[in-house]
Amino acid sequence: MPTTHRLFAEAWLADLSADTPRDRALDAARSGIDVALARIDAALAEWRAHAEALGATGDPAHIAPLLRAETDGFPQAAGAADGAVHDVMRRVAFKRRELMPLFPPLLDRIRVAHGEAALHCGAARWRLMAARTLADPGGPSSPVQGYGTRYVKSDRFDARALQSLSAADRVRADRALKRLGESPIPEELDLRPLDGGLWTIKAGGRNRFILRTASDRRGALYVVEDAGLWSGTEDL
Repeated sequence: MPTTHRLFAEAWLADLSADTPRDRALDAARSGIDVALARIDAALAEWRAHAEALGATGDPAHIAPLLRAETDGFPQAAGAADGAVHDVMRRVAFKRRELMPLFPPLLDRIRVAHGEAALHCGAARWRLMAARTLADPGGPSSPVQGYGTRYVKSDRFDARALQSLSAADRVRADRALKRLGESPIPEELDLRPLDGGLWTIKAGGRNRFILRTASDRRGALYVVEDAGLWSGTEDL
């Protein structure tokens, strides 16, 4: 099981040296970087399997750690890995200019791999958020709103939004939610079905709501259960 959000270790390039004889330097550097690229791919595959396993547990305790990994852990790790490779470039390639073209593909792969890992976190987190809604739906927290479409916030919503959204994003979410009450529902809210009979709409910025359907004596309505960052890769 992965214990770090960093998919690259500077030690993988430890054998690269400016002291390597010139007739062997290019082959040695190419071999070392190829090994590092393969290890990055293996680390990413391991993290993807780990994230998918967390998403399959249905345990909402994993939601907050996955969000931290997605928004903080992997972006910071990507920056640290980029800096580590540039350190090696300064130590080795600045003295052996013929080695310099070998490093950009490694830097690109580091950026892309950490970005992909963050997306895997988002997919697993969203799966857990939907599972939590199905397992623990709330009751209405206020009178039903809306003059067209009818909706009401769940009494679970505020605690869940506090976990997932910044204060500014919660304000944006409230503004977006008011538009759910229009008739017809504005197309820009991008209402979509989710598995399990749930629905989702945009919640301002890169966030989305999770809704479930319910009814009262006046008819059908939406219950707003959750909101959080959506990376755009989840199977909505």
